[in-house]
Amino acid sequence: MSSNVRIFTHPDYGIDENTSTILEKMAGTEGVVRPIVALPDVHFKYSYHTPTGVVVLSKDRIFPKFVNANCAMSFIKTEFSSGDINENALDSIFGYLQKNISVSMRNAPIISHDDLKHIIKEGAGWAVEKHGIDPSDLMNFENNGSLFKNDKTDITEIMSYVPKACQNIGLFSIGVLGYGNHFIELQVIDDIINKDVAGLFGIKKSQVCFMIHSDSRDFGQSIFDFYSQKAKKLFGAQQIYKKLYYSMFGSSYILRDFLRSVNKNLNRIKSTVYWKVDKWNKKKNFIFEGIDANNEEGRSYLISTYCAINFGYANRAYMASVIQRALQKTFGKDGGCLNILYDGNHDALQKERIDGEEYYVHRNGACRAYPPRYFSGHPVFSKTGQPVLLPSSLGRHSFLCAATKGCAGSYYSTCHGTGRLVDRGAARQIFDAKNVIDEVRGNNVKIYDYGNGYIAEEAPKAFKDVDKILDVISKNNIAEPVARLRPLADLKGWR
Repeated sequence: MSSNVRIFTHPDYGIDENTSTILEKMAGTEGVVRPIVALPDVHFKYSYHTPTGVVVLSKDRIFPKFVNANCAMSFIKTEFSSGDINENALDSIFGYLQKNISVSMRNAPIISHDDLKHIIKEGAGWAVEKHGIDPSDLMNFENNGSLFKNDKTDITEIMSYVPKACQNIGLFSIGVLGYGNHFIELQVIDDIINKDVAGLFGIKKSQVCFMIHSDSRDFGQSIFDFYSQKAKKLFGAQQIYKKLYYSMFGSSYILRDFLRSVNKNLNRIKSTVYWKVDKWNKKKNFIFEGIDANNEEGRSYLISTYCAINFGYANRAYMASVIQRALQKTFGKDGGCLNILYDGNHDALQKERIDGEEYYVHRNGACRAYPPRYFSGHPVFSKTGQPVLLPSSLGRHSFLCAATKGCAGSYYSTCHGTGRLVDRGAARQIFDAKNVIDEVRGNNVKIYDYGNGYIAEEAPKAFKDVDKILDVISKNNIAEPVARLRPLADLKGWR
């Protein structure tokens, strides 16, 4: 591969020809600052334009095909230890979560239009005011939980960039986890690797924590679809269907239920077809068009994207508040104190100042990883660097890390997980659902889910080995491990 692509990969996980071709096309696109970066979890998705695990910088242009809808992760500390958690406690906690967190768009709104405006403007700050999240936790969110925090743009103008159908979808999208690899996982800190940083993070061995993987759900996806004229799929047919879907969803309960079912099954069919039809797999003929970031189209695209990111911050903060109430229900009213150690995006487009220069940073399946000097004034991160989450596959251990000085070489970015070895469509053909469940349970991990689906998509063997991925980011001084995390239970929504 040419010098236009800077690669951070493990020797056991090479980049295939198709992925290599697309990376070169991305790097060669007019307006892209070269080199682009491919992180150790880089892999090709048959259902998307560009590989996951990629970072692209630009100065004056924005590239819709380079980013997916907003997605991110939260890491939450509790006051409990593994000795407090038995099967009854797990059933109580996760039973409450299942009742109060939806896997897909809700049947009825739990927020008002006024709430939606506050969510879009304030992001996670809305959950502080409305749902009891500790206000001091906001400093631990990327962008302090809102990309409009220091923006003087009036909320009326901001809302003008959000189509009415998207606003209606937003009312049904708070407190929604999502399908696929999204999860809420209860974890125990199994081993402390860096005692000094762990002490500053306020974590210790056997402590109970939660990891959330979710996004702005259909609200963010609807915005992406409405603004995706330059990211057309199936010659624009998908955009027409999606816009009709979002416009019809608010009509009635019966229609909402029908539309959800149709959309879910179409996604299943699409991923299988993309995998099986080779000429669609290759995608060598993609044209990556950009938008002028300085004109009205660019401004509207960026502001609408920021709306989606803020909604994601609020959605995860809301789910953290539900976890807090679940702990209070299980252990008593005073037993639910928790703190969000970090919340950060791994699918996002935002303007950032990097080493003194401003760029539009496109991260697709890649997390921001800022070292200590980027956190002047933060009581912890100014000493430790940003917390970095390295989640693994279902039922396997993960890591909590901290960003280090070497991350400048990756544009202050790191991987968002281990990355797939087997695409979703292929995994459904290769792995057996019962064997997947048996393997996870064999690791003493309990699964709470929302019903049957394509469990085989999340087979542990469909993903790269977390220890090998950690080895890459450690050796390249992108991030260092702080603690090893052992899963005890997962809340999942299968596709």
